[in-house]
Amino acid sequence: MLIYAVLALPLAATWMAISNQLTVQSFSLGYAASILTLAAMQPRAITLNWRCLPDQVVALVVYVVRLFVDVVLSGLEVTRRILSPDMGLKPGIVAIPTFDGTANSVVTALSANSITLTPGELVVETEDNALMYVHALDVEDSARNAPGEQHARLALIYRIIGEGC
Repeated sequence: MLIYAVLALPLAATWMAISNQLTVQSFSLGYAASILTLAAMQPRAITLNWRCLPDQVVALVVYVVRLFVDVVLSGLEVTRRILSPDMGLKPGIVAIPTFDGTANSVVTALSANSITLTPGELVVETEDNALMYVHALDVEDSARNAPGEQHARLALIYRIIGEGC
């Protein structure tokens, strides 16, 4: 339980920053909610493999930069379509395999979240951690590019969590 008390401190500070209330009451609420959340989730102990840590950090930086670039470029593309007289929309839903042989639900959720963060695409359903249904503004473009992007995203996520190191 002591580990929960320590882990709850940065979570409570984050709560204060998000709520924009730097008060004792806000910290107390955030701290109590963090303790309850940690107790309910019961996170497992994390062991660090110091040999893999540099590669994980590099993969995380690459992942964040790539996600940022994807969000900006997708936002510009959506803006271009909105401002154009002929939007050129071909909306639809495309099925994208997760390409995750382990069917890890956390990896699937991270991948789906990355897709949903980019403007113009939204994961509407996942099926057995093996298939994601994505609504896209341009279904042809998404169907053509999504498998390659998913492979690259999956490789980065596995590097970040230290699989295969």
